[in-house]
Amino acid sequence: MRGRNTLSRRWRWSRLRRRRQPDTKTVKLTSLKQGQWFLLIYDLLTVGFSLQHALHFTKTVMPALQPLLNDVERQMAAGKMLATGLKKYVSQDLYYQLRLAEQHGDLAQTLKELGTLRMTAARQRQKLRGLLQYPLILLGMLAVVICGLVIFIYPELDTWQAQPREKSWQEIILNLSVYVLTSLLIIGGLQWRRWRRLSLCQRMVWRCRLPFVGRSFRLYYSYYLTTNLAGMLRHGLSLKEIIQVTGQYGQSSLLYQFSAIIRELVAEGKGVDQVIINYPFIPNELVVFINKGATLEELGDELAVFAQLQFKRLVQSIERLLVWVQPVIFILIAVTIVALYLSILLPIYHSLQGVV
Repeated sequence: MRGRNTLSRRWRWSRLRRRRQPDTKTVKLTSLKQGQWFLLIYDLLTVGFSLQHALHFTKTVMPALQPLLNDVERQMAAGKMLATGLKKYVSQDLYYQLRLAEQHGDLAQTLKELGTLRMTAARQRQKLRGLLQYPLILLGMLAVVICGLVIFIYPELDTWQAQPREKSWQEIILNLSVYVLTSLLIIGGLQWRRWRRLSLCQRMVWRCRLPFVGRSFRLYYSYYLTTNLAGMLRHGLSLKEIIQVTGQYGQSSLLYQFSAIIRELVAEGKGVDQVIINYPFIPNELVVFINKGATLEELGDELAVFAQLQFKRLVQSIERLLVWVQPVIFILIAVTIVALYLSILLPIYHSLQGVV
């Protein structure tokens, strides 16, 4: 009996310890936290902290990430890279970008760029939520009005019709709405089926050719390609070595897709101009930089500057899209309100004509 009590106490104590220990799976490294942490590490590295010391310092400043950072610190203590420790907490493309920065590039500068990009994305998402708040309230009120019209007003208007056998205005609008929604659902289903069959490279091309948002996708892919290519070129890697390095990455990563395109270029003897036409996410300026005949280090420096320019263009492109969010929604609301007025006034007008 005593042994059972002892085992029971031990089991409860071990269970309590497991509850107290934070689980790294419950800690989410969101885009905002990534940006804050990357910029903090960059600031610490620039003032002379070592990477291990900077990592240990951030555990005190950002206690919410302490379980995750403890895991990363343990892996680094075992001789692994920072990117390897963060692999299961970040996206695949971000992991390979950090890995390249540690192996062949400037880790501090890469952390600064990544932190700035994620902080900008977080601010833009917050701005988008603010822009959508008031229009969504109006849409909700409009939905209530439409429900009230369908339940109370339209049945009463139907009794006023001078010719009940003819289709009412409300029926015409309802049938037209059903046809439009059915067509959109069918088209959306076919597009989704087609999307699932596309390869990753074909999906990238498709995104770049989308209206309105395609330019933002092209700028992001251009920035991602040039900033990683610049880091490898500045450290003396030739085109063949770049293909070998990136060809070992996961097939679903952007860098692998870029290297596959370059391998196809080299194997078929095509010019860079032809590849840029087929793949819109490769910047046209890349041809000019390559044909200048500069050294690898000079080409890397120029591409690094060009990557910064692409980053600024990307931010400006997204800001322009956000400006149009509210006007487009307000136009849709205005059109809906006009249609509702017509659906009420036209039956009244026809009924008055019948009386006269």
